[in-house]
Amino acid sequence: MSNTSPLDIPDRRPLPALVVELLRHVAETAHASNVEWFVGGATARDIMLTHVHGIEATRATADVDIGVSVESWTGHAALKAALIAGGAFEQRSEAHRLYYRAPGSGELMWLDIVPFGGVERDARNASHTGNAATKEIAWPPDHAIRMNVAGFAEALTGAITVRVATDLTVPVASLPGQAMLKIVAWRDRHASDRKDATDLLFLLGHYAAAGNHARLYDENYELVEHYDHHLELAGAALLGRDTAAIASAETTGLITQVLAFDEDYPRILDHMMGRRAQLFEPTPAFIESAFNAFREGFRNSG
Repeated sequence: MSNTSPLDIPDRRPLPALVVELLRHVAETAHASNVEWFVGGATARDIMLTHVHGIEATRATADVDIGVSVESWTGHAALKAALIAGGAFEQRSEAHRLYYRAPGSGELMWLDIVPFGGVERDARNASHTGNAATKEIAWPPDHAIRMNVAGFAEALTGAITVRVATDLTVPVASLPGQAMLKIVAWRDRHASDRKDATDLLFLLGHYAAAGNHARLYDENYELVEHYDHHLELAGAALLGRDTAAIASAETTGLITQVLAFDEDYPRILDHMMGRRAQLFEPTPAFIESAFNAFREGFRNSG
């Protein structure tokens, strides 16, 4: 996890109390269990963009996603058991999900837990972009449900500490970490769900405004000049650079397949075009330019 000072959420943009209390339970239990973890998914997006930087995302989430680094499925089961033993969580039918009911109010939210680390196994993962080596988990007992967890280890390493309440800090996937995981997720499930392309587009369009103006005008000013002072495009290119900087060689290979440097109009770009109106209203020309800026930033990061 990043060793930088915690980011603070301003009092005028507080995280919902239900989410804070759920995260408090997770943080306390993970600490007692000596488990490293991070907040991912839409909650990470909302924390980093909406609550820290004041950038509104319009697609709401009813769950909290976390990644947990465990040595074995036994360790994963022990963490879940410890959460349930606290009295606020319960297990239902889904192997990856616990249900949280807030003491007092009775409000309900679910917690999706994705383990990685010692439970990973090497796999060949086929998609339209190619047959590539990746990291996979297979849920016990029958191992029929599988999930690609490529990028999770890097997201943990690059997680940002955020103070979500006066007395609570939690590790949150950085925006480059979120971009990386969105690309991997799109690669695996775009045939049934295209939202990952939309989520990536939202990150591309707002990375400059998410605390990166000073970086663009300082050590990355050549991007501002290259994109004719269009800060959103320069920001997309910077996000590409920052994503490449944290991705492992294996994850870089997966991302490179999706970005398809030799194609003018790869499928993920087509999916960005098709769902753009659900989050914000960029023009098709901007979407294509932002995607290409990200792609070039990723490719030329070295």
